[in-house]
Amino acid sequence: MKKSIYMFVLTLILMSGCKRDFLEVSSPSAVDQDFVFSSPQEAYKVMMGEYELWRNANGGLFYDLDVVGSDSETHPESYDAQMRHIPEGLYASEMTIDYTNSVDTWADLYQIANRANMIMEAINENAEYQTAVAENTVTDWTHLYGEAAVFRAYAYFNLVRYFGDVPYFDIPITSLSQTDSAALTSRDQIYDQEIEKLKSVQGLMYRLGEGGINAERFSRTFAQGLLGKMALFAGGYSLRRKDMDYGSVALEQQGSDKWDSYYARRSDYKDYYQIANTALQELVDNSGSAILITSDPRGEGFNNPFQYNFQYNMNLQVSPESLYEVGETQGQASERPYAFGRPSNGGGANAYPCKSYGQSRMFPVFYYGDYDPADLRRDVTATVTVNSGAASEVLVNFTPGSRNQGGISNNKWDESRMTNPFTDSQRKSGINWVQMRMADVILMLAETYAELGQEAAAKEQLTKVRSRAFTDSDRPAKVHSYINSLSGEALKEAIQQERKLEFAGEGLRRYDLIRTGKFTDKIKEVRDEQKSMVAALSSKGYYTFENGNTISNYIYTKAINVSQVGMAKMLTTQCNVAEADPSHPVRFPSWRGNCDLWSAQNFLPSDGNRNLAIKGLFEYIDPNGDEAAALLAQGYKKTEWGINIVNFKDQYTTNIFKGYTDADYAAGVPPRYMLPFSSETILRSNGLFKNGYGFAQQ
Repeated sequence: MKKSIYMFVLTLILMSGCKRDFLEVSSPSAVDQDFVFSSPQEAYKVMMGEYELWRNANGGLFYDLDVVGSDSETHPESYDAQMRHIPEGLYASEMTIDYTNSVDTWADLYQIANRANMIMEAINENAEYQTAVAENTVTDWTHLYGEAAVFRAYAYFNLVRYFGDVPYFDIPITSLSQTDSAALTSRDQIYDQEIEKLKSVQGLMYRLGEGGINAERFSRTFAQGLLGKMALFAGGYSLRRKDMDYGSVALEQQGSDKWDSYYARRSDYKDYYQIANTALQELVDNSGSAILITSDPRGEGFNNPFQYNFQYNMNLQVSPESLYEVGETQGQASERPYAFGRPSNGGGANAYPCKSYGQSRMFPVFYYGDYDPADLRRDVTATVTVNSGAASEVLVNFTPGSRNQGGISNNKWDESRMTNPFTDSQRKSGINWVQMRMADVILMLAETYAELGQEAAAKEQLTKVRSRAFTDSDRPAKVHSYINSLSGEALKEAIQQERKLEFAGEGLRRYDLIRTGKFTDKIKEVRDEQKSMVAALSSKGYYTFENGNTISNYIYTKAINVSQVGMAKMLTTQCNVAEADPSHPVRFPSWRGNCDLWSAQNFLPSDGNRNLAIKGLFEYIDPNGDEAAALLAQGYKKTEWGINIVNFKDQYTTNIFKGYTDADYAAGVPPRYMLPFSSETILRSNGLFKNGYGFAQQ
């Protein structure tokens, strides 16, 4: 038995001066293995180091790419304001290959994978572990080993997703000689090995709710979900290098070649859909304590089980719908809602609430055009008002910027809606990052059934998720009749559309489009509809979508004290009053307003006019007509809305995926969504690999 392990890790930290750029090991700290792994409790302490690393491992690229780079999700600032918009928008220009968040993510993920290898190697030598494996018995030892295997799989899943074919290590890296000879490994080989590893370990892990495991740790439940997701990516489309040997793997190409690369999927992709189907169905059949939340115990005035899931997050509780949440602690750094939630104009400290930047935004055509007006998810997902920072709400502005500027915002997380809002300083709410939940699993399972030709089973799973998005009275038409009418490609598209509606603002859509081969089609569609919207706003002042919703250049707003319209609460819930009700302009759209907990001395203005009444958000009001005149007489103000989309039309049209033009689409050019290796990575590879996809080498 080895007498030492490297507890705090031999890293794959890329060290060149201040850079973290290539696979290089640092001097290890030797720790006596008999002490570190003398008990599961001691081994768990080492595992906690992995979770701490994971907390920030791919947060930078999630911020830069995942949550802003789809046909529903976008960024708030002008295109030229941030370098991150270049890779997000598929490279309208070249950028440094030493892009900080890319370099850091590469280093962090390799560090996590290497620690996982060391932990697995050490546990594998433990006699109690060996006995449990031989007896096929789940113990703390087998669970810890499984957690390490999940960390490695999850790390490589993200490395392949961002970088394509990468160096691969399934043993600990303990010397430079191991990395000096590291060539690129085919993504197919990486997927296959990690999928098989997950298959082998998941049966010896606790399910959620067993063995004291909740969703802040990896479980058998999450391992099965990750296995299913990896299999879908393995069988899905991706950008591939022409200079890479993919061995005997047969590929089906979509479109043309460019940048010495092409967009393709495996010809045997259905085999991977079957792997995913098996894992995901086993998960759904026995998910431990994880459930799809389908009811709302809060009752009248709430009645929105979709929002209830996110309320758990804001209550600083682990949601029963979650398979895995990155644990956060209030008072320490956390990104929800600062970057991925309802914005606030507040200052950095002692504000109500403090500043929330609002990186996560939604395209107007998605908000107005994709959601059925009766869909309970729309107002939970996206909002047209933000927190002022002084205990009131203000209207979003389509002028590029941040906070109240930048367009329609993510609304799934809101400090005003927390049980105990943290107002001491910004970016420290303590809200967890949910990385997989049951709705994701169920819709992936529906996708596998549809692709494998089992349409009745696909519809059964689709119905589960869509049903909770509508009230009992709406379900016959909008759920059952709608789903029953689907078949073939229409059913597959409906499942992906449901994922779009369900997970907007959660960062799944970009890679759903990439792996299903729909990315370029959807780029063209969203840009075309935004152009049509801008043209209509310019020519006649409004644009009406197929679902009947209308966006106008101007709407009418009024700051109001809710007591004047018979409301006791300033923080609104699901709107359940008729349009003729005096409180309707304040309650609709739902899930906005401001926190009721903050005391009178925090209120601005002092008259209590903290909520915003809105008229004309979904219907055109002629500024020169009688209705507009009547609203002005009631104290409403004519307020800029769609006109700022027109004023900044490039932001909302030609700058959408600026690196992928209409001419590219017509020519079948593949989407260039990958990230480059850094200059130091290439230098230290000793000529064994270089950048592909048209990226520079230094």
